[in-house]
Amino acid sequence: MDNEAAYYLYILLCDQKILYTGIAIDPLTRLSEHQKGHPNGAKFTRRFKQLELVYQVKAGSRAEAQSLEIKVKKLNRKNKLEVINNKLSLIELKVLLATEK
Repeated sequence: MDNEAAYYLYILLCDQKILYTGIAIDPLTRLSEHQKGHPNGAKFTRRFKQLELVYQVKAGSRAEAQSLEIKVKKLNRKNKLEVINNKLSLIELKVLLATEK
């Protein structure tokens, strides 16, 4: 990861009900893109009026972040809320994901 910027895994709460998981170098800038309906923002989030950044964790390289994103997207809502409410560190998140099959 020498010159590569660190990526974050983030979770948005959309309209206080839907959880959206993504990755970004700067989650706050990414949130702004989602909120403004920017072409770089995900099509999925454009249909929501209220978006709130509820979780973020530094994940490392883009590849590492994408790998985590795929696994987190497979978690059920209860487990995603556990990640959010307990503000899991990267190590804690990886432990949780390792126990989920």
